[in-house]
Amino acid sequence: MKPKYSVLDNVLSVLMALIIFIMFVQVLFRYVFNQSLSWSEELARFIFVWLTFLGAAVCVKERIHIGVEFLTERLTGKNKIYFELFQTAFMTLFNIILSVIGFCWVWEVSGTLSPAMSLPLNIVLYAALPVASLLSMVFGAKQFIEEIHKLKKP
Repeated sequence: MKPKYSVLDNVLSVLMALIIFIMFVQVLFRYVFNQSLSWSEELARFIFVWLTFLGAAVCVKERIHIGVEFLTERLTGKNKIYFELFQTAFMTLFNIILSVIGFCWVWEVSGTLSPAMSLPLNIVLYAALPVASLLSMVFGAKQFIEEIHKLKKP
């Protein structure tokens, strides 16, 4: 069966390709043309931050995020579903709080510009946290609903 890729998976692929391209161009300019690009490392760093946070949201969506399964593996039946429900609810609540605090933080630091490219840091860098938390919250809420449906099945 062919794997399904989401829009977010494609965005992550494009971001990774952009980092590779930017670093290739930087090396080419530095060692072949003996000129260094002032913006390339900064842009690659911004893209990497977004790649990391969006990748974490994809891990939540795919249920492959890092976790300790010591207790989950020992539970069976409805107890396991209740525990997974609790975990998902806690994770979703955490992401709601992180999104709210993150958006407040992005608002507070507006006006700060990046040194090389003079881009607003609150958008190109700091907004990655609340956006990815918001996505994780949506994915967590969807998983919560799926787990509720599991409880209703006999």
